[in-house]
Amino acid sequence: MDSFGHQLEQQNNERLAGLFFAQTVCVVLAGGIAIVTLCGWMIPAIALKLPYGWWLMTQNTALSILISALAIILIRNDSNILVIRFCGLAVIIFTTFALYGYINGQSIAFESIKIQGSLTELSDQVPIHSIIFFYLYGASIIVAKKEKNQKHCNNTRDFLTLLLIGMVLVIFSGYLFSATSLYSHSTETLVSYHTFICMCLLTFTNFVRGVDGGIFSLFLGSGIGSYTARVALPWAIMGPFFVISAINYFLDPRGASQEIQIALSATLLSLMFFFIILWLSNKISHLENDLRTLALTDEMTGLYNLRAFCILGKQAFLESLRNDTVLTLLYFDLDGLKKINDTQGHQVGSDMIVEFANLLKTNFRRNETIARIGGDEFVVLSKNQEVDTAAKRLADAVNAANARNNKRYRISYSEGKIIGKAENFGSLDDLLTQADVLMYENKKRKKLLSS
Repeated sequence: MDSFGHQLEQQNNERLAGLFFAQTVCVVLAGGIAIVTLCGWMIPAIALKLPYGWWLMTQNTALSILISALAIILIRNDSNILVIRFCGLAVIIFTTFALYGYINGQSIAFESIKIQGSLTELSDQVPIHSIIFFYLYGASIIVAKKEKNQKHCNNTRDFLTLLLIGMVLVIFSGYLFSATSLYSHSTETLVSYHTFICMCLLTFTNFVRGVDGGIFSLFLGSGIGSYTARVALPWAIMGPFFVISAINYFLDPRGASQEIQIALSATLLSLMFFFIILWLSNKISHLENDLRTLALTDEMTGLYNLRAFCILGKQAFLESLRNDTVLTLLYFDLDGLKKINDTQGHQVGSDMIVEFANLLKTNFRRNETIARIGGDEFVVLSKNQEVDTAAKRLADAVNAANARNNKRYRISYSEGKIIGKAENFGSLDDLLTQADVLMYENKKRKKLLSS
């Protein structure tokens, strides 16, 4: 179990290392875009070489992105918590300046780091969408935890991350469906493409923070829930955008009314989520069946194990109590297994166990509970008291197997048999104990006769 747990932990660490690498790439890209934009505002020669529309990322926005990227690097390196929170506070301060300019329609002197010339006439206002985003991001930096056991900080940060994801999706939908009010106020005051890319990159870096010890750690695990989350998340986020975009693309040129488009969108979205749930349910069902098989089956022989025998045996015991029927329990113990293990090796002993298990499965009925409950101990629980015929078939099959040439062992077993109604026994354990006692009495008798 320790080895299995270590293997799972190693897999999780590999996934986390990949996410950390992606986080680093995102930080570098966002910081690089912000630095280039700031250089464009301050150095005329650089501004002339930048693509059209670069100025739509204002100075405040670029500074907020740069400081946010720096804060993520500091968090990754476990730097001083006060320095990290100062970065978060700086982001909020810059955002507050932007909010003041948005409300009053005035440029703040602190903002005026831009070059002189034609760019002086450009708008310094930051759209309210960016202001909300960076308030949320700055707050998520401020609540950075110092100790890993500070769960309330984790919860607050992850809640803010969910809000950031919501903001990014709102802006994305605005661009996708030409809803300009969702990302701009005018042609000069809007969330530009490069600003939006930086928002996406920063949101992902915060998501990775949540994967490492937060509510998003669910996406990192190896269990059923983690697998389901990783499969369903892309469809749940991007599926609705894809469906509605496809409907707009195919129906708009044909003059379909808005009502028809809404109706078809709702129908296709319902079908999409129906198929997602159906597929995930089938997948989970198969995984649960596999887990049930592993939990109730003896790996070596393919018979039921002790846990399964207790479950099925208790059901048969209760049924016998209700219906006043008879139960038959056969208890088998292989003779001389320890000697075979010591002299010929455990593999030969395992071969004998498997062969005897196969003989049990061959000679008893499918509706009888056959289980391996110990190293060399097997039981057969039957609701039919006429099991002597099956027991005789087993004995003949064992003799036939022993008669084959080139066998390194001979199968020999001792048997204890109990027949009676459940009301005559205190419990299934009592029934099992009495059969065990009879089996050992028969084993002792065989040893005396052989000596």
